Amino acid sequence: MSSWLLKVGVLLVISAATNGNRILSVTKFQSGTCTKEGIICINCKTAARCIFVNNVWQPVPFEDCNADAGFFCNVNEGGCSQRVGACNPDGQEGSFVCNTMGVYPDPYDCEKYHFCYQNGQNLVSINMVCENTAFSPVTGDCSLPLGDTICTTPQWNCSQAGEMNAWPGNNNIYYVCIAENRNGIRVLYPELFRCSANQVFSSGRCVDRQTIPSLPGEDNSYRCDSPGLFPDGSNCRYYYFCDSNFVSQHLLCPSGSYFNPQTSSCVMGSC
Repeated sequence: MSSWLLKVGVLLVISAATNGNRILSVTKFQSGTCTKEGIICINCKTAARCIFVNNVWQPVPFEDCNADAGFFCNVNEGGCSQRVGACNPDGQEGSFVCNTMGVYPDPYDCEKYHFCYQNGQNLVSINMVCENTAFSPVTGDCSLPLGDTICTTPQWNCSQAGEMNAWPGNNNIYYVCIAENRNGIRVLYPELFRCSANQVFSSGRCVDRQTIPSLPGEDNSYRCDSPGLFPDGSNCRYYYFCDSNFVSQHLLCPSGSYFNPQTSSCVMGSC
């Protein structure tokens, strides 16, 4: 039952974006707060370490960053850094570049992700944040603990411009390393893309998923064009779950319920 609720929750995450109850400001930097041992950014110019004092987690500043020289607070780098991050001008909220539609992890902050959709002739990014959890590029939802390696280890590596790699955990997503000159400093950062539905990024290009061996439990008979829940036209009690990799699973609604395509969920009753 819990796995079924998790998969239904994937669609609710996208619905929450349109309702606005989990959308981040696109101009305000989200400062960190102390909830456990580790390093946080009090603001973009101040790095602090969280210490447990008198039964309360408190931030103790240990480094001021020289923004004029291109240094900004970066949790992944352990303090002030010139590497692109959530505080770096190339990585601030609102500057995520949508190249294709879909849901993308934030390259710099494991709690954030981006929903890119078509608005007229333009691709628009809705910036989202998980609630005390990390975004999983595998399942496309907020299902990982903040202590997961996805939060403690950089998920991309750019050593030269034009370098291309699949995104860890979701090879339907890939990134291209872009080089820019910012105030005399050469900065390398990733731009994220998606392969077409049912394709994966391998050896520098997108290839059909059918050429890659399927994982146990995967059902590739249904072709996914987008993430979400979709009805089985032959049996109303069954439906298809398309994950962020555009891989389908054939699932059964709980006993006494059926899949309602209008609500994209299992509802009580019979069909």
